[in-house]
Amino acid sequence: MSKKSPNVIFKSKYCLALNSRDNKNTYFNYKEDRLKDVDDMIDYFSNEKKKTVGMFEYYMGHTRGEKYNLILENGNYATKKDVKKIKEDYKKYIENSNLWKGILSFKKEYLDENIDIKTLERKIAKEVMPQFLKYCGFKDIKNMSYVFSIHTNRKHQPHIHFAFIEKKPNYLYCNNKINYRRKGKITLDEQRYLKRLVELVIEREKYYTPLLKKTNEDIDYLKSYFNPKEKNFILKNISEIYVEEDILKLGELLKEYRERYNQSSGRIKYNSIKNDRLGQEIKTLTKRIKKYLFNDSTSILYSGKKDINNDLQKLNDYFDMLNQNNNIEELIQNNSIVNKKQEYIDNYIFNSIVNHSLYKYNQISLIVKNKSKKDIISIEDLIQELAYQNREKKLLDDKKRRKQILDNYFEGTDSITRFPNKYKVEKALKNINYEMEKASQEFSKLFNYDSKNH
Repeated sequence: MSKKSPNVIFKSKYCLALNSRDNKNTYFNYKEDRLKDVDDMIDYFSNEKKKTVGMFEYYMGHTRGEKYNLILENGNYATKKDVKKIKEDYKKYIENSNLWKGILSFKKEYLDENIDIKTLERKIAKEVMPQFLKYCGFKDIKNMSYVFSIHTNRKHQPHIHFAFIEKKPNYLYCNNKINYRRKGKITLDEQRYLKRLVELVIEREKYYTPLLKKTNEDIDYLKSYFNPKEKNFILKNISEIYVEEDILKLGELLKEYRERYNQSSGRIKYNSIKNDRLGQEIKTLTKRIKKYLFNDSTSILYSGKKDINNDLQKLNDYFDMLNQNNNIEELIQNNSIVNKKQEYIDNYIFNSIVNHSLYKYNQISLIVKNKSKKDIISIEDLIQELAYQNREKKLLDDKKRRKQILDNYFEGTDSITRFPNKYKVEKALKNINYEMEKASQEFSKLFNYDSKNH
């Protein structure tokens, strides 16, 4: 079975730095040949005969004037002055930096169906090259130089010539040290990343942007349930007493954590919590609360999370399709956009839970300490205080603790004023019983009256 022709083909080569210890070229004119190679490369890239000319420009005989078919990092065409400076700079850079060259070629109909050349040029300059270089391990894009040109006027497929080089040591090694990149070859993984990146920007408007827009809308909708400023804030009223207990327990742990590490102000960031014993306990409890919130398959939260999972799966499928279109048999799991979206959602929810829990604990503990015995207590107050008081009575099991606290509330001389609704109902029931008893006595008298007459 023959493979599908790929939408993007990538080929590359490199020249090691003149001073590289791996460079074994020592023949007499080698340096002169390398300097000439820089001139030839830039001249070939910027060749006016190969440049892209719009239909209107073609028929009107217009050219770019002083500008060349060479695109700079800022997305602008190079001038004659720019071309001269680039040649001078690259001749200095090759002393210590490798010089990388590449060609990306496309099926003509693939470009025609998805993107215009001007837009492609802008996206290659502002999106593709910076992201690709970052992926290759270069730390600061400002310390890189890259140029490229799109050639479309040949019988061959449309293609992009590009080159990049380090201006100064800019490669981040595993020991966090910065130096020139020693390795010249662009790895298979880096090649795959570039091909997918290019295809992504070409197809963005047709496929990728609608998928991403739908995903972002669903994420924003779910986020509204974890925003304390929204009316539908899910953590505001929890009906399950054991979850309220977990929230207040989490708040207590967070208060202890902040005191331990002298954190007195600002919001808590879940990801910044340390992995010591206390931090692990906080994270475990936070995840348990999140699991409860999404556990009900009939809830809005469950449905919203399911929508997002479906969106992310579609994005995953799209990235896999890019791999298949480029004949990448090994479907690499480098879907950083999908992974970042999932991580973003989880972190937003975790941050909401920990900050609400700390706020709730501080609020309830203050209310409990300052409340009057004559204060009227609502059901919400009772649930919250029951959860708060449970943590104070640690020697009893959960059921006994809760029963003891409820008994204390519903017994005593002041309970009528604290729970007026409860006693209104009880009084009404007593009145109904009294009226029914009285009616029954009156009904019995009728029978007594009849017996006397007989």
